[in-house]
Amino acid sequence: MISDDIVRATSSRAPEAGPAASALALLAHKPGLSIAMLAVGVGLSHAGTVRLVDRLATEGLIERREHSTDGRTRSLYLTPTGKVASDEVLASRDQVLAEGLSILNPGELKILCDIAERVLRNRLEDLEHSYRICRLCCYEGCTNCPIDDELLKRGVDRENTDVG
Repeated sequence: MISDDIVRATSSRAPEAGPAASALALLAHKPGLSIAMLAVGVGLSHAGTVRLVDRLATEGLIERREHSTDGRTRSLYLTPTGKVASDEVLASRDQVLAEGLSILNPGELKILCDIAERVLRNRLEDLEHSYRICRLCCYEGCTNCPIDDELLKRGVDRENTDVG
């Protein structure tokens, strides 16, 4: 139920319904993603992601740049307008979560967080899956990310991985 509310709220802040909200949030966290990796994160085919990127670029929300090591690949970045849109998407997500969890006291929230962290770590498959899991995360608020910690435990540093 909360997940449905998050999708509705974030989509209402995005330029279009569907995966645009996730794309904006993911690019805010990981500037320079390739279309292939963005496709994994938002759950679209490569062709569907190309069309999404085209629409978001036309609206001035993202831009394509040369990749640092692969001349065949383009890296995707938010424009300043895209950053504002991403911030609005994540603020709407935060509001839904705050309302949905407001019934819990601090002790219950701690228990929920501990359980959720264990579930996330257990469900994580690989680096690519991490982008799908974290596609609507508020990275500034996730100062102790269980997904990043689990990847590091497995020998993968998401922050220093070339995602092109």
